[in-house]
Amino acid sequence: MTKTLLENIEAIPPMPESVREVERVYQDPESTFEDMQKAIEKDPLLTANILRIVNSPTYGMKSTVSDVKQAISLLGKDAVRSFAVASIVASTFKIDLSPYNMTKEDFAKACDKQLALTLNWIGRSEPKNMAILGPASFLVDIGRVIIAKTLVEDGKVDIIQQALLAGEDIATAEKTACGAQTTDVTATLFHKWGFDAEMVHVIRYSDDPEGANPDEKRMAAELKAVRETVLPNGDITDESVATAKETIEEFDLDMASYEKALEKLVAAEA
Repeated sequence: MTKTLLENIEAIPPMPESVREVERVYQDPESTFEDMQKAIEKDPLLTANILRIVNSPTYGMKSTVSDVKQAISLLGKDAVRSFAVASIVASTFKIDLSPYNMTKEDFAKACDKQLALTLNWIGRSEPKNMAILGPASFLVDIGRVIIAKTLVEDGKVDIIQQALLAGEDIATAEKTACGAQTTDVTATLFHKWGFDAEMVHVIRYSDDPEGANPDEKRMAAELKAVRETVLPNGDITDESVATAKETIEEFDLDMASYEKALEKLVAAEA
């Protein structure tokens, strides 16, 4: 990583205390839904951010979710904890992805869709993996925000722009410009925030699951398929779905559950 990139990662503040408290409650096997509700409701801004995410059309709620208790009851602790971690974006980052020809709204749309797809796919077929894949699917690309800032400061926006125009691999262009790709930066940030090593590893190897250890390879492949389905600007295309299905077949993931989850996500957009 370049000096500027490392400095920009270091400049990111610690995880907000309210989110740390939710994380502590979530990791406590003796905690209840009520404990999580109380932890969240201590922070009105966190509460508002969670309800905003829950009520996004992407998640297909049939009626408005008006409070945290209702959100936990409908979606469970895994999902609401993921929403709490996701709220870090709103409180911590100034999002400018102009080097990638993307808007803040594009980024938010992609994050929402990746988490929604993960909830509907992994949350139903392999719920034990949601502790890792929930937060990871929403924030896996937050490293791109830090890279974009670095590209502007180092005067290297043209490297990404030229790669986009040529249809080249963006991860390779990121490495050329600042010595790391999005998943490397996100993994480093998650390590700084104190998330467990397994989540850090799954994010880091989601570009290349074969490099992960056997216990983490399947989750890294699932995260890869989610990221391939949803393009960086939030679009889902026939081509992106075909690419994701190749990954699902390669790593023997649950195709039937993926297709049901994708169908539900597309229906929520309609």
